[in-house]
Amino acid sequence: MLLFLNKTTQEGLAMKKFLTFIVAILFVVFMVVPYLYAQEPRIYNDGSIDYAPITASFVLSAEDSESNLKEIQYSVDGSDFLIYQNPITFNSEGRHIIVYRAIDQADNISSEKIYSVIIDSTAPDGAVSVEGPVYINGNDVYITSDTQIILWAEDKLSGVDSIYVSLDNSEYMPYTEPVSINEEGKHTASAYAMDNVGNKTDVYSLIGYVDNSAPVVKIKQSEDFVVINGTNYTNKNNEFSIVASDNLSGVKKIEVSLDGSPFVEYTTPFKIQYAGKHVIEAKAIDNLGNESTPVSIEFYVDVKPPETTIGGKAE
Repeated sequence: MLLFLNKTTQEGLAMKKFLTFIVAILFVVFMVVPYLYAQEPRIYNDGSIDYAPITASFVLSAEDSESNLKEIQYSVDGSDFLIYQNPITFNSEGRHIIVYRAIDQADNISSEKIYSVIIDSTAPDGAVSVEGPVYINGNDVYITSDTQIILWAEDKLSGVDSIYVSLDNSEYMPYTEPVSINEEGKHTASAYAMDNVGNKTDVYSLIGYVDNSAPVVKIKQSEDFVVINGTNYTNKNNEFSIVASDNLSGVKKIEVSLDGSPFVEYTTPFKIQYAGKHVIEAKAIDNLGNESTPVSIEFYVDVKPPETTIGGKAE
């Protein structure tokens, strides 16, 4: 069968062949599109630039059939272009720039692409502090249940991602707010911080003693009272002393009150020279401010010697 084409049809076929040819050329020239990706799960973008750990490697590839791609070239931080063969790595912290391009078999060069990344190889700075009652004696730290343990971290590059805390070797949990400890005795708060690309601090710890108890106070005298009908009696030579003990943070001061007077700091034993009824009150405060309930003794001082008489029988 013979097929006759008119002029219009012939022109249409010619145009179709021409467009096909142009598309083929464009396909060959522009289909080589290089791209970069990082072989590292912890790439962090702060909204303007990527951050990566020192372990990150960067792979260059191209969207092209192997028969058409000749090579990929790259330049790092302004160096001469090199032929890409292996993933790109960095051994120094800071900002780095990768410029890369692809070349096809016809030596057509793609447009250059630029990738900026900041390498962060430094872990955050971390610290632990306390807010509230605290007493430090050498290497020992004493706190109360009202004391808040505050964890802090700072990272100058990718920024802090999380702080993790463990109390007394428990499982590490994300730190979200200051920590307080209710149970009295020795405790350990351990923590570490991680930045946004996975750099972790060493574990930093606070070993402390929780002391919620007030001191134990006693009033002593050098001579025992004479008890008559349940009432204590003594003489003006009886010497009174006050002792206190605290088995954690220790006693800071003892205070004493005589006969309802304001409490003053106790320093040395004392005697009461005045006859009559007297009341001694005493209390103690430890180094965390825990204050004991006052203890007291009530007694009478007798300064009048017994009266004696000598009687005789007259003859």
